[in-house]
Amino acid sequence: MTHTTLPDRETDYNLVRDQYMAHWDTVRTQYDAPYFPNITVGWDASPRTNQSEPWVGGGGADYPYMNIVVNNTPENFKKVLEMTKERLLADPNGPRALTINCWNEWTEGSCLEPDTLYGMAYLDALKEVFGR
Repeated sequence: MTHTTLPDRETDYNLVRDQYMAHWDTVRTQYDAPYFPNITVGWDASPRTNQSEPWVGGGGADYPYMNIVVNNTPENFKKVLEMTKERLLADPNGPRALTINCWNEWTEGSCLEPDTLYGMAYLDALKEVFGR
């Protein structure tokens, strides 16, 4: 969910989702072109930081010293997928496609692949919303 801000060192996934949905509303009125939403599993670039240095993250910090997304559970990911599907289907002339960031950004906290914390839950959420 690009085009959002992370105002807190640990910004809640649902706040990012709501900011993104507001951005989507704005884009639909400003541009005469199809809009393909971009959904993310989360964001946490802190594994790329020097772990022995104090945190310097914040609003204007440079990558990878930046704020992170928390509460990015498979349930919250599923909710944003449902909201996105509903919006896409509500526009009879709109595109029927979205992008997901990202399949395997392990060191940026944006990974759709199975892991030891949630197993297949993110992929299961995707299947439950868009599968047949």
